[in-house]
Amino acid sequence: MEILRGVTFHQKKSAVSLGKFDGIHLGHQLLMNEIIKQEDLVPTVFTFEGMKTEPESLLYSEAEKQYLLEQMGIEREILFPFNDQTKIMSPESFIQNMLWDSLDARLICVGEDYRFGCKRAGDVAILERACKKHGCALRVFPKRKDEQGVISSTRIRELIRLGQMQEASKLLGRNFFYLGTVKHGQALGRTIQMPTINILPPPEKVLPPLGVYTSVVTVDGRRFGAVSNLGKKPTVGGKAISLESFLFDFDQNIYGKTVRVDLLEFQRAEQKFDSIEALREQMEHDKKTAQTNLKGARL
Repeated sequence: MEILRGVTFHQKKSAVSLGKFDGIHLGHQLLMNEIIKQEDLVPTVFTFEGMKTEPESLLYSEAEKQYLLEQMGIEREILFPFNDQTKIMSPESFIQNMLWDSLDARLICVGEDYRFGCKRAGDVAILERACKKHGCALRVFPKRKDEQGVISSTRIRELIRLGQMQEASKLLGRNFFYLGTVKHGQALGRTIQMPTINILPPPEKVLPPLGVYTSVVTVDGRRFGAVSNLGKKPTVGGKAISLESFLFDFDQNIYGKTVRVDLLEFQRAEQKFDSIEALREQMEHDKKTAQTNLKGARL
């Protein structure tokens, strides 16, 4: 996938989806699917870079978003800088400079509440008039809903923070996951015959409850059932949060490789044990629980 940054570029024949797309959830996927199916246009996601975010607030890091977009078939991502210069761009200037001049947009897809330009003055009505005048197709999508209401990133974040992984995954249209490079840990797992792989969660990414999860780990395109611990490992004096996974039927050295860890189901909260032996016994129990949960799962 091609990634473009800045405000100066010249592309041709783009099908453009505009938005923040934090979650790339079922609602967002309506827009993505529309631009992907345009055979004679380049499917392009236009989003923002540099917007202020709170720690542990995003459903996906930028690297994870790019990974997902590429998997979906998006061919180009525009990372539009959100700064003092671009914040004062009028809706009309944004349309002319970015959509027409820079992207040669032939199809634009937005949600019904999309706002843009200085002080969010631009809306779907302004975009509709501009597209009609320019001869560009426009698709406006209503909020996607289920029996509980509107599917939104805010709602999904709350489910994840409560540890309701299966419910969150339904709204995302995929398992909630972490993407990361395998790091050297404390090597405790090997001393108790449970070797694990470790990755560090991005600090900007939303955190579910610390504890043990049934999981699936993808390594080099292969998926392995696993049990994962998200936390600080208090029994051995850990302080930084890491995601540590034991993979079933796996025995390879993969330090430095990028892996994907899907958290399927919350098993128990993190706790401090009185001894390493007590920890080992609990980990054996956690393995059995995860294996039971994984029975019948499509890996």
